[in-house]
Amino acid sequence: MFGKGGVAVDTEGLILSGGKSLRMGGRHKGSLTYQKETFTQLLIKELKKEVSCVRLSYGQEIQENHSECPVVMDIYPNCGPIGGLHAGLKACTCDWMLVAACDMPFLKIELFRYLKKQLQEKKDAGEVYDGVVPVTGGRIHPLAAIYQTKISEVLKAQMEEGDYRVRTALKRLNILYIDVAGMGCFEKMLQNINTMEEYANIKT
Repeated sequence: MFGKGGVAVDTEGLILSGGKSLRMGGRHKGSLTYQKETFTQLLIKELKKEVSCVRLSYGQEIQENHSECPVVMDIYPNCGPIGGLHAGLKACTCDWMLVAACDMPFLKIELFRYLKKQLQEKKDAGEVYDGVVPVTGGRIHPLAAIYQTKISEVLKAQMEEGDYRVRTALKRLNILYIDVAGMGCFEKMLQNINTMEEYANIKT
């Protein structure tokens, strides 16, 4: 997956930015700021440490433009995160994609490097997976993960059946789950900012 020096040779990045932000009063979460940069800008900066192309996934309306990032619109609208994930994977020109939700401002590339390392160790041992997903306290984080782009067909089938749950789709795949509970740095990275109250807490 990665070439010499840790540079991703067949990997792209995807930031999922198509949510309706209902619990944020309709305010687009990717445009919120932390340390003088938007959440989206922070994530682009982190993903660019490993990949040359970072795509921005939107539902039906572009919320924030970044000239260096191609925009991907949902092929199956109004399906939630699975729609954005599917469209991003379909647009990807590489075999693997690093996926990050736009409401995770603390997410750092070190988490993806750690997940990649676990995936590589399994591959060296003869085990091949469709993706790797972090887990904390029994909760999986499928929107801060690494996936093979070929899984887009599984997501498509899931949506066509009327089931828009990413977790259900992952059950159809061979996913490596990595428990990072107790690893404080990674646990903080996986924090979502979903409400104005949560946003106010990180601004203080």
